[in-house]
Amino acid sequence: MLDCGMHPTATGLEAIPRLDLVDVGSIDNVVLTHAHLDHGGAVPRILKLGFRGKVITTLPTAALVGMMWRDQLSIMKREWPEHSRLWDLKEMNLVLAKHIKYVTYEEEVTLSGGARLALHDAGHILGSSFVELEIDGLRIGYTGDLGTSSNHLQYWDATPLKGVDVLFCESTYGGVERRGREALERELVDAVRSTLEGGGKVLIPAMSVGKAQEILLALKRHETKLPDAPVVLDGMAFRATRIYSQFIMYMSDSIKRALIINGQDPFDWERLLQPRTLRRRRELVEGKDPCIFVAPSGMLKGGWSQWYLAKLAPSPENAVVVCGYVDPQTPASELVSGAKEVEILDFVARGRVKVRVNCKVYHVEISRHAMHSEPCKFIATVKPETLVLLHGEKENINKLIDSIGGYAERVEVPENGSTIDLRLS
Repeated sequence: MLDCGMHPTATGLEAIPRLDLVDVGSIDNVVLTHAHLDHGGAVPRILKLGFRGKVITTLPTAALVGMMWRDQLSIMKREWPEHSRLWDLKEMNLVLAKHIKYVTYEEEVTLSGGARLALHDAGHILGSSFVELEIDGLRIGYTGDLGTSSNHLQYWDATPLKGVDVLFCESTYGGVERRGREALERELVDAVRSTLEGGGKVLIPAMSVGKAQEILLALKRHETKLPDAPVVLDGMAFRATRIYSQFIMYMSDSIKRALIINGQDPFDWERLLQPRTLRRRRELVEGKDPCIFVAPSGMLKGGWSQWYLAKLAPSPENAVVVCGYVDPQTPASELVSGAKEVEILDFVARGRVKVRVNCKVYHVEISRHAMHSEPCKFIATVKPETLVLLHGEKENINKLIDSIGGYAERVEVPENGSTIDLRLS
């Protein structure tokens, strides 16, 4: 099994793949490409269904996904009806203690039946991988999520998959390009600076793993352009950043050189602070001094970002900066669409509240995902016999098909529950 994720805004069985369509007990190995819940959130669930094999992943991914699972478990216990919860503490701990098999990039692993596997750096988030797999003479590639150019992660190299028989490729941003990183960081910094200089505070809701770290490094890189104000990193984003600091050797060559030569941790920043009590959070959010809050979740569906939004959104001098992809039917999507009122769950008050939006709202397309030209480059390098496109909306997939033309002899776009014959002719 290649990844086993869940939809982060759905609940119960609606949130996970159709595991009833497969004999889970017959699966020998699950390959987990990275820690985001849409790729690994349902892994503990398969223990309930008879899985007894190994979960193959990198060590940073195991560290991050353990944190993600613990947070998801707390959300299920707090917000989901008991009958709809997908797994419990026992199953989660059992996966982490007994079923995880750690591998390093480029390490060749022999699986049961003589199958061979290797993981390669996908550059999406810390520890993310794309998969090279050989089963009964059939060479298979699976991208997971591909990253884009980054100042702190290594950019992917597709050459290990050249000439595979089958390539499963993500198509998230098919047909979509973005402006260059420098322009996007300048847009982020300008929005933050103008708000702080106007006496306001800034909320940047961010996914804990990947997005929060990207935003921190962008702000740190442009520190001299910003007024002197603390950067509050809250919730799971703070814990994830500590894990990032422990695995610098999985980052870009420039980051590794800075560590080796100068002992420099890219996330060691004197402006950074974590409030540990509700009282301290209230002091920061209600005080007169300017402040930047970076808090999960990015879609404002959970976590401390909702609480900060309720406190900051009513004041016109404040701002919310939404970064990257916006999931439809979420408070973040409503904000970007210009809503003057949004409803959120205030988990401190333990109830839903309607928040009046008088603050400025910015949407900056900073993303950790490869854009259209990048999966095109990946496919053109690999030139598979069969290309299977997934992890994208129909429109994005069709635009990708239009661009990759003759790089694959056969293109498949599977539906849920369909079967594709991959046997060599």
